[in-house]
Amino acid sequence: MDATGHFMAMCFRDRKDIVGTPRDVKNVNYRTLRLLLATDDVPVSLTDIVLNPGIEDIYGYADRTEIAYCIEGRATSRDLKTNVAQDIYPGVLWVAPNSRFSFLAHEPTRLICVFYPPLEGNESGLEIDV
Repeated sequence: MDATGHFMAMCFRDRKDIVGTPRDVKNVNYRTLRLLLATDDVPVSLTDIVLNPGIEDIYGYADRTEIAYCIEGRATSRDLKTNVAQDIYPGVLWVAPNSRFSFLAHEPTRLICVFYPPLEGNESGLEIDV
């Protein structure tokens, strides 16, 4: 990183170095590690999120595209525009361009997510925060 904290070349980051920092965002619904943010001067953000089971909520951003890939767990997501539901399990990915969706984790569900444009910091994408 240069003096401003921006990447000048390849970046290597270990998720364990993010635990307990402001990039480790927790609430009743989930815990997310913000691996890359807008402040890293890259065009996308990358998160590692574990959603808690039994809580259904509305997510998504009107101003961002979200790409999510499930690596652990089981859940159901529903596109609020089309009302189409999808079972989520390891190996399933989805793209949510500027859209809202419901999400219910049936067990702890871990996702790797990419956002464009990148997240700024601790915003949540929850309906109450949008």
